[in-house]
Amino acid sequence: MKMKLVRGLVLSAAALFLSQSLMADEFSVGQGKRPLTLGLGLLYKDKPYKSYDSSEKTQPVPIVLYEGEHFFARGATIGWDFLDSDALEVAVIGQFLGDGYDSSDSKALKGNGDKDPSFGVGGQVIWKPENLGFKFSAVQDITDNSDGAQAVGQVFYQHKAGPWMIKPAAAVVWQSDDYNDYYYGVRSRAVNANAYTADSDFNYRLGIVAAYQKPGSQWMFMGGLRYEFFGDEITDSTIVSEDEQLSALIGVAYTFK
Repeated sequence: MKMKLVRGLVLSAAALFLSQSLMADEFSVGQGKRPLTLGLGLLYKDKPYKSYDSSEKTQPVPIVLYEGEHFFARGATIGWDFLDSDALEVAVIGQFLGDGYDSSDSKALKGNGDKDPSFGVGGQVIWKPENLGFKFSAVQDITDNSDGAQAVGQVFYQHKAGPWMIKPAAAVVWQSDDYNDYYYGVRSRAVNANAYTADSDFNYRLGIVAAYQKPGSQWMFMGGLRYEFFGDEITDSTIVSEDEQLSALIGVAYTFK
């Protein structure tokens, strides 16, 4: 029992740190070594909850990127690839799942309890024969927070021109009933919202990221936008008022060579 509690605390702490690296994983898709790159960014995330506190929408975030022989760190995702060719990567991963709130963030959330971030373990496949690529990942929470699962299928196009890298992407996201109900369900003890139980459903994402790093320079500048459209199981929740969620990131990082 004690070991389970310690494991949960350690994993939750890791998830809280990685939660601030959301979107930074989009600046790297493997297929190439990168020395340790550390930086700082500013993340804006407009969560869909009713009357969500504006002061909670923007926060400073760490940026962590690294591509080794097998181990990699890509923002919210860490992993170990056991197959990495020019066009194909297969890896086991640990991934922060970036949802959660404090019940004090909105009057609508009062009495529903704080919802801590989840950290999932699973696998990932990236196929990128040319500029066009496909990525599939699936993870299961191991923090005993949501106890849910998430699977993402993504198509992206990565274009490099001199010091610039630009990558638009589109994705379909499946989230299990446990995951959705933990973050968007409403318990009977909630003060300002009717009870609600969420089931599994699909969400849809559109996004674009850009990075600028001159050849030979150790400084990297980046920015990104992501727009997520929620399925009915989330939008029907009595604590949710928006059908979509906007996230934006700007940052600067330093590459240690």
